[in-house]
Amino acid sequence: MNIAIFDFEGTLVDFQWQLKAAMQEIHPLIERCITSYNLDREIIARADYCRLYNYLQKNITEHKFLSETITRIDAIFDFFDADAILRWKLYPEVHSLLSKLQKAGWGLALDSNVGRKALDKMLGKFSLTNYFDLTISRDDVSLLKPEIEGLNLIKSHYQNQWLDTGRIYMVGDSVTDIETARKAGINVAILINGEDKTERLQTHKPDYLINSLSELEEIFLSH
Repeated sequence: MNIAIFDFEGTLVDFQWQLKAAMQEIHPLIERCITSYNLDREIIARADYCRLYNYLQKNITEHKFLSETITRIDAIFDFFDADAILRWKLYPEVHSLLSKLQKAGWGLALDSNVGRKALDKMLGKFSLTNYFDLTISRDDVSLLKPEIEGLNLIKSHYQNQWLDTGRIYMVGDSVTDIETARKAGINVAILINGEDKTERLQTHKPDYLINSLSELEEIFLSH
């Protein structure tokens, strides 16, 4: 069985999340974490939103304090999800691609760092829900992509159909998606004009670098 695992923002819809503004709200919030748990300021300073989230999850050892911190960060993420909802637009090729893959017997899943509330709202708005066997949001995992907790949930869903990793593809728009796929040992196709600039994507050498989702019809359905 062939399986395609899609990212959401920047992949099925255009990228609208205000990354810089979100990080500006998060950094003052975690100052106490840095001093209380001797966290590495250099790592925190250069981490993006998902890697910072994962670093805190791995390095704050007191459960109650971790829970309170992550809850506050989740609230910030939810706010910026809600902000992006106002502008997200579905790429025009999405329904054609997903419909053709579904009819060809592909397994289709979604692995996103967007929160469940925003994700379900937009999947419903754009009539995408019924394409996917399984959807994973930020709220379904403790570690975000590029960690593979979400992919492991998808792997468990497909069970024996996951054995041939040469027939499994991640579709995304970022270096994070490339790193996630590499950790899982699966193929990766990356759409340009999303979270990361083309030059940065090229240095990480995805299996496929595409200008439009329509290119995946030929790549996937020729296999």
